[in-house]
Amino acid sequence: MIALAFILLVAAFLAMGLADKQHGAKRLPRRPTPETARRMQRTGRVLIAASFPPAIAAEGWIFGPVLWSGLLMAGAGAAFLALNFLPDRVKLSGSR
Repeated sequence: MIALAFILLVAAFLAMGLADKQHGAKRLPRRPTPETARRMQRTGRVLIAASFPPAIAAEGWIFGPVLWSGLLMAGAGAAFLALNFLPDRVKLSGSR
C-alpha cells in the first residue's frame, strides 16, 4: 500500500509538472494546450487525493496521515528531480 501511494503521488506531481509550459515544451512532443494543461492539473489533484486511502490502509488513522505527508514530500521531490535533471531525450543504443 505504501508503494501504491508513492507511485500515485509521483504520477500526480509529474502530471502537474508536465502541465507547466516550460516542462511540457521540454519533455512532451509539443507544448500542452491550455485545456490539456488544465486536464493534467486536475488529474494530478485527483491522484493526490487517491493516494490518501492507501496510506491510511497501510498505517491506520494515527500514523497514516503522517506517512501520507512524508510520501507527499518524497513524491514531489522525485518528480522535481525527474523533470529537472533527467536528460531531455535519451538515445537508445543502435538508434540513429
